[in-house]
Amino acid sequence: MPSPSMIATEVQPPEGRGVTAGDEQDEVAPQPRNCLREGARNAIIILGQGVLDADPALRAQGREDNLVLSALFDELLRTVCRLVFLACLEARGLLVFPTGTEKDRRHAGILYWLERSTSFDASDMEHDGWDSMITLLEELETENAQHGLPALGGGPSSEGMAILKTARIANSRFLSALHNLGFGVAKGDVLTDWKSLKSGELGTIYESLLELRPYIGADGSFGLDGEGRGGDRRISGSYYTPDSLVEALLDSTLEPVMKRAEAAGGAEAILALRVIDPACGAGHFLLGAARRMARRVASLRAPDALDFRMALRDVVSRCIHGVDCNPMAIELAKMALWLETGMPGHPLCFMDANIRCGNALLGILDVAALEKGVPDAAYRPLTGDDPAVSRHYLRLNQRARSEMQCPGYHQSIASVGMTLTAIRALPETTWEQVACKRRRFGDWWGRMSRSAFHVACDLYVAAFLRPRAHHTPAGVVPTTAEMWSELAGQDASRDCEYGAVDIARRAHALHWPLAFADVMAERGGFDVVIGNPPWEVMQLQEEEYFAARAPEIAALKGAARKVAIAGLKASRPDLFHEFATARRLFDAMNAFARGSGRFPLTARGKGNTYALFAELFLTLVRRDGRAGLIVPTGIATDAMTAPFLSHLMRERRLAQLLDFENSAPFFTDVHRSFKFCLLTMGNETGSARFACFLNDPRQAGDTRRHFRLTAEEIARINPDTNTMPVFRSSADAELTTDIYSHVPVFINEARGNAGNPWDIEFRQGLFNMTSDSGLFRNALQLRAGGWRREGTDWVHSDRAGQGDDLRYLPLYEAKMGSFYDHRHAGYGRRKGERGHRVLPETTQREHCDPDFEITPHYWVRQEDVIRKTGNRTDMSAFFGFRNIMSPTNERTFICNLLPPWGVGNSMTVMFPRGNWTDHKMACLIANLSSLPFDFVCRQKAGGVNLNFFIVRQLPVLPPSSYGSDALEFILPRVVELTYASHAMAGVARDFGYDGGPFPWDEDRRAWLRAELDAWYARAYGLSRRQLEYVLDPHDVMGHDYPSQTFRVLRKNEIAAYGEYRTRRLVLAAYDQQA
Repeated sequence: MPSPSMIATEVQPPEGRGVTAGDEQDEVAPQPRNCLREGARNAIIILGQGVLDADPALRAQGREDNLVLSALFDELLRTVCRLVFLACLEARGLLVFPTGTEKDRRHAGILYWLERSTSFDASDMEHDGWDSMITLLEELETENAQHGLPALGGGPSSEGMAILKTARIANSRFLSALHNLGFGVAKGDVLTDWKSLKSGELGTIYESLLELRPYIGADGSFGLDGEGRGGDRRISGSYYTPDSLVEALLDSTLEPVMKRAEAAGGAEAILALRVIDPACGAGHFLLGAARRMARRVASLRAPDALDFRMALRDVVSRCIHGVDCNPMAIELAKMALWLETGMPGHPLCFMDANIRCGNALLGILDVAALEKGVPDAAYRPLTGDDPAVSRHYLRLNQRARSEMQCPGYHQSIASVGMTLTAIRALPETTWEQVACKRRRFGDWWGRMSRSAFHVACDLYVAAFLRPRAHHTPAGVVPTTAEMWSELAGQDASRDCEYGAVDIARRAHALHWPLAFADVMAERGGFDVVIGNPPWEVMQLQEEEYFAARAPEIAALKGAARKVAIAGLKASRPDLFHEFATARRLFDAMNAFARGSGRFPLTARGKGNTYALFAELFLTLVRRDGRAGLIVPTGIATDAMTAPFLSHLMRERRLAQLLDFENSAPFFTDVHRSFKFCLLTMGNETGSARFACFLNDPRQAGDTRRHFRLTAEEIARINPDTNTMPVFRSSADAELTTDIYSHVPVFINEARGNAGNPWDIEFRQGLFNMTSDSGLFRNALQLRAGGWRREGTDWVHSDRAGQGDDLRYLPLYEAKMGSFYDHRHAGYGRRKGERGHRVLPETTQREHCDPDFEITPHYWVRQEDVIRKTGNRTDMSAFFGFRNIMSPTNERTFICNLLPPWGVGNSMTVMFPRGNWTDHKMACLIANLSSLPFDFVCRQKAGGVNLNFFIVRQLPVLPPSSYGSDALEFILPRVVELTYASHAMAGVARDFGYDGGPFPWDEDRRAWLRAELDAWYARAYGLSRRQLEYVLDPHDVMGHDYPSQTFRVLRKNEIAAYGEYRTRRLVLAAYDQQA
């Protein structure tokens, strides 16, 4: 989920600033934007048909080989984007074409052919139109002084147009495609306003078409299917980033850095800043940053439109940097920036040194890694590796590290940075100067990429990537010996070196000290790092991989797909080899992330790219700079990334975290309940600022939503995980922090047995509702098997009473219980049907009958229940809570006692290592059932799952808090609330009560619970006003206060009783206990 963002988001001036010269309003109306996308889709189909019409052999190949068809689609998509780019350039007067005869104009720009597309002969089989476009498109890949075109390639891996360069597309097809592209759908003869088309539209077109999958119909027609493709976009984690989020992130990252630079040195100091998006996609964040910087520079120079455009050119040329592993993304980013900065009579900016193609997560980041040698982790066996071969290279590597020394190289690194600085300083006012600058850079980078230092970096990476199968030739897997020899000027073996360079570059390894030598070596990093990097699990997704290559395999599920993939080894060995290679590359990149030492804080568990990018952003930014990115909120709330948050808090590097719910939605392909955040890092001296549960960036300006936390406060609230608690408001945060100053966490694992004063262990139910389903029986099955009903249980009709092993007990599900009520809901009125998840609730009349018990859907053997508890036969009752939370529930933490039945995994059972004869256990039940406890739980439970690690860190009074007076107050109330049916007689006896069940009196039960709530409010240190806030923040802070506590409870009680009864009763009990 979210992105090298293969779409260029357009940035608006922040609200309230007004539009000044150069403010490009890039918000395109949905209808024209959709027309352009649909027109581009149609153009691809028509051009594709034209290619197949002229090349029957290619049509046959495409039917047989999905890879050929996919390659054609990629070329068509790239070509359409280039055609749009050319139309925009030409309309802006940025291309120069010869004038003269009609014949001359046939080889001119795209606008001529767009005009011709309004009326053409459908039988025109000539292909001079397409030939002229190919001539022009080819010039995008080379320097061309006549037309003033830049070299447009996306780096060393630019894929070009191998199929389309030799295609013979008839004019009828070509002009029809252009008509769709230029006039869109349902627009009549109104030509697209190419001059005003916003630079980000290239990205929107590309992103919108990535989901499509090409096919060849039975009649030979070329088409695009909206189902099945999309692996490119999903594998890259690409999502459109709304302008509002881009602006909000620029506010917290670029803005403070610019203000400081402006105060120090005005416009030149701003132009000395270095900004990068390490997963830039089509350049949307780069566009936003460039515009904002240019506005500031122009205002400091002379605020007119010409100065803004010149300032924008200066900013893009000097300040803006980007990286992406997709060559087409790099091309689109350059196109967008060229369209933004283009001025008639001026060459397009030189950006080859700034916008680089590479994998930001793979490669050398710190040259110190070379000094340490290749880590042993590089030789751990991966998919397809031979363990013996891996061990062989491991021993060679260990020997090299112990017997050799790394040669010195620091002086050469410094000279690399100075050389690049000198090249960047070259002027680019004229086309000739730009061409000279490009040649100088190309010559330098060519030498650098062949240098010993670059090869040594490739050898380091290749040690992780190189397969180590039994048939791998000897000596081709790099070790520390080859790497250090290369640095010393002693070439590694040719096979080892060539193989290492090839595999590292095919994987787009990026070595930061070389690619950005002037920034990394001379400046110590970037001033601003910003972006929306990929949100993807680092493993190859089979369905997405085969969507374009073998759709029939992608359509299979689970084991069937595994069998089909294995079958490729015999039926399609080339595809099988390609898949195996791709899968191993994913495994190797995971191994690199974990073993290289680049990501000590985030390369944990099931790797996700967003976490690695977060650590990369932090590493790339200068100590006095700012880094900001859009990532899932799990970066701060998940236990797996807790070390990263702890580091940020401990080192005071976290500036701000704004948590959003995707309810708008901001990202249409992401579930509306998904939570993401705008994370800003810097060099802070105070506590970090947080805001949670936002659904509009404008809410970030509401100070009532802001709260601050120190590392010490987080450690007190979440000592086990050190994760961020989530609060809706500053008052929520202050009150929760105050509670934790009075009450310790339930279980502090770091303290061992001393940290678990209640001596409790958790169990996620006794039976898994899926894997243990073979042990379950329903009423029909039991009756058919000769069993008969006896109360809540089933016993065998012939041998009743002969042994516990002949008894079936109810299988309890969490939704059957509620506070002090194990009979809350059941299946009795379902008549044997499983039905939907909401069960019919027990009626008042049924509750008043102490003999009534709810009916489950399943029963389990008593001996299985005993076995699942570890043969605990001393338990008169079980106590548990619901694992799943719902916004429609009145409470967050819902718990209850129940008879010692079977329990499904929807309920977490808490087993005391003792039993219920310890009367203080009644106090634990009362504590976990109280409103103050639930208030805190509501603050800390960010998702729908109430996990163990959340509950362990909730505030719970320890047994030592309860003296005789407290026990005398709490115990009888818990017993009366719990013991309303004969099934709970056992636990009542354990609690010291030998009488019969208590009457079910709703009013009395409400008062007893209110008394307990009030007692725990005082025990938690709450004042009356704080208790009022817990019950309903709006009563205390006003109706528009951005927090809520027991909204559903309040709503239900007003509907049932005409008042918020709980509020009245709890406050009355609180006052009474004063």
